[in-house]
Amino acid sequence: MALIAFNSEQKLIQGEVRKFSRTELEPIAGDIDKNGVFPVEIIKKLSDLGLSSLIVPEKFNGADIDTTSLCIVLEELSKVCASISNILAVNNCLVAFPIMNYAPEQMKEHYLKKLAQGEIGAYSVDLGIDASDANINVTETDGDCLVSGRHDFVLNGETANFFILPVCLTNGKALYLCEDTASIQQIKHQILGMRAAGIVGFEYKDLRLMSDKCLLSADKAVHLLKKIQDYSNIGFSAISLGIAQAAFDASVKYSKERRQFGRAICEFPMVQEMLVDMKTRIEAARFLVYDAAAKFDKGQDYSLSANIARLISSDAAVFSGITAIQVHGGYGYIKDYPVERFLRDAKTVQVLQEPPQDLKSRIVKELLS
Repeated sequence: MALIAFNSEQKLIQGEVRKFSRTELEPIAGDIDKNGVFPVEIIKKLSDLGLSSLIVPEKFNGADIDTTSLCIVLEELSKVCASISNILAVNNCLVAFPIMNYAPEQMKEHYLKKLAQGEIGAYSVDLGIDASDANINVTETDGDCLVSGRHDFVLNGETANFFILPVCLTNGKALYLCEDTASIQQIKHQILGMRAAGIVGFEYKDLRLMSDKCLLSADKAVHLLKKIQDYSNIGFSAISLGIAQAAFDASVKYSKERRQFGRAICEFPMVQEMLVDMKTRIEAARFLVYDAAAKFDKGQDYSLSANIARLISSDAAVFSGITAIQVHGGYGYIKDYPVERFLRDAKTVQVLQEPPQDLKSRIVKELLS
């Protein structure tokens, strides 16, 4: 029995997303990256296909697919345009997931249906689960709180209809939902990769967070924030896997076409070794990614598996990006070929939300607990 065996529905999803990626995304992926603008029209098409609310339950008009299928979608999209995949990963893993699991029913009804209608949710990345945020000032008043300061990295923030905001209160860290995007000043970044993923900064001035919009209170948030991170690591690992596979596929294709000294460069032992090194890392990452997803789907403890999958898949993506450029030689450094974009995207997703050093610290804690 194969370690990874997709069922008929998952194979159908894979085929449809792969077809969409090749016909709709591939011709414009380079321009999306070059322009660095949130691809509203493409996201609308994905929403019409039910892909913006993949894990949202059917009763809230979502696609209601399992986490393995979510990873399939994210991997296939990342092979062509990682920015698009990142937008969907944030919408599902960092926005829909905490609302589905921790919000009261009325809040679920309101926000999950928004996601199912194609609205974009954002997630404000702070300094970590246990850290205080030196850039944010919070004044607590009558159950509400006023927030001033800035978060430098808000995932999906560029065109979000609402966002999730972590706030450090006197008794710990809480998580709030906020729809007041009009009064927030956006800070546009020039980032290395994921240039069209809508990653911006938010600057707040007396932003009022209402007590009835508190998603996770401070007494619950520390434990549950870790669960949110664990789940999002499954999604981000699938993105890295897709990027790594794309870099490998481009390298195989180029090595067969490029000729030196009268023969294709794929016949050179050095190039062959590079292809083998890429492939072995990618296959190891693939088993880890889908093992973590399967554990979640079966209701098993997925925390350690998710963190290891994220660590190994992101390393594989960066390695494959660098190696793909080496296979392409000088052409790997110019934008006529996509491999330089693969490397930039791979490095960017590697450090989003939870960089490798933090992952290793969490893995060690779990191993020694």
